[in-house]
Amino acid sequence: MKRIMIILLVVISLLFMGCANIFNNEIYNKSYNVEIDLEEFEDLITAAVEKAAPSVVGVSNYEKNVVGYTLSSTGSGVIYNCEVVLKDGTIEKDYTKTFNSDNVKEYIYKVVTNHHVIDSKTNNKVRIYIGDDNQRIDASILGWDDKVDLAVVEFKYYKFIQPIEFADSEQVKRGNFAIAIGNPGGYDFYGSSTFGIISSPKRYLSDDTDGDGVADWDSEYIQHDVAINPGSSGGALVNIKGELIGINTLKLVDSDNMGFAIPSNLVKELIKYLEQGKKPVRYTLGIMTYEVTKLINKEDYGSGLPDVDIPEGINYGLYVSEVDVKGHAFLKLQYGDIILEINGVKVTRSQDFRAELGKVIDGGFVTLKVLRNNEEIDVRIDF
Repeated sequence: MKRIMIILLVVISLLFMGCANIFNNEIYNKSYNVEIDLEEFEDLITAAVEKAAPSVVGVSNYEKNVVGYTLSSTGSGVIYNCEVVLKDGTIEKDYTKTFNSDNVKEYIYKVVTNHHVIDSKTNNKVRIYIGDDNQRIDASILGWDDKVDLAVVEFKYYKFIQPIEFADSEQVKRGNFAIAIGNPGGYDFYGSSTFGIISSPKRYLSDDTDGDGVADWDSEYIQHDVAINPGSSGGALVNIKGELIGINTLKLVDSDNMGFAIPSNLVKELIKYLEQGKKPVRYTLGIMTYEVTKLINKEDYGSGLPDVDIPEGINYGLYVSEVDVKGHAFLKLQYGDIILEINGVKVTRSQDFRAELGKVIDGGFVTLKVLRNNEEIDVRIDF
C-alpha cells in the first residue's frame, strides 16, 4: 500500500509539472515569442517617405508693396494631379500614357495646401518651391474654401513629379503609424519627415471663420502625435504605404504632440470644387438644440440650461428646442425631438452634428435618426 501511494504521488507530481510546462509554453508563445525585424520595418518607413516626399512642395506667399513683392510666409503643399502639355499644344490628362515619350513640352500640376498658407489676397503672389532642384515657379490660385482650411493652386514645370495617392481616411484607426512631410521653419528644412501614430481618427474642432470672435464652424480632423511646426501647414500626412491620409493644418501650441490634419476623404471631395474656382455651398437646418449630455448633467455646466424631461435610457443626442419656420427643418423636425444620428453618425456633441452637416455640399440631403414620442424614426431633409 505504501509503495502504491508513493507511485501515485510521483505520477501526480509529473502531471502537475507537465501542466505547468504547457501553461508556461502557452503564455510564452502568445505573449513573448514574437520576432520583430527592425530592418524590415525601417525599410517600410523609408519606402513610404521616398514614395510620398517628391509630391510635397513648398508654397511661398508674397505681399505686394511699393517696391514690388516681398516674401511674407512659407508653407507646404501636396501635388495631387498632373496633366501633360504635348509639343503640339494638346493636353493629355493621363500622364502615364506619356512615360518614355519625347513628345512632352511641360507638365501642369495641381497642388492642395491650406488657405491660410496662400492668404488669398488679390494683390498677393504665390510661388511653388521645388527643393530638389532649388527652383521657384510662379503659380496661380484656383480656389479656396472659407470654412475648411484648404486651397488649390496650379503651376507648370518641365520635369515630371509623381502626384500623391489618396488613401481612404475612413479606414484610419487609433494607433496607426503616420508620417508627416513638409517644410517646418522654412525651406532650409525642406522635405522634413517625422514619424508617429494616429491619436484619434476623428476629432471636431470649432473655428471662427468670419472673424467676429464667435465660433461658427466645426471641422473634422485627424489627431496625431507626429511632430509638425510652422511651415508644415499644407503638408502631407501619409500612412505606412506612402498614401495621403490628411493635410496637416494646425497644432495646439500649449500642448505637446497634438497635431491635426484635414482627412483625405474630405480633401478629395472639396478639391473638385476648389480647382474650378467654386465656393462650396453649405447648409443650416434652422434649429436650436441642446446637448442631451448637458441637460442630464447640469451640475457640470452651470445655469442657463432648460428643464426638460429626457426619456429614460437616452444619454446622448441633440434636444430640439426651436425650429425656424424659414429653415430647412420646418415641418420635418419639431420641438422635443432628440436627434440621435446624422447620416449614420452617432451625435454625442453639437460639433459632431455640425461637422457632418457641413459635408453636404451643393444640394443633396441628410438623413436623421430622431427620437420622437419615445419612438425612433428616420427623417430626411432635402436641400
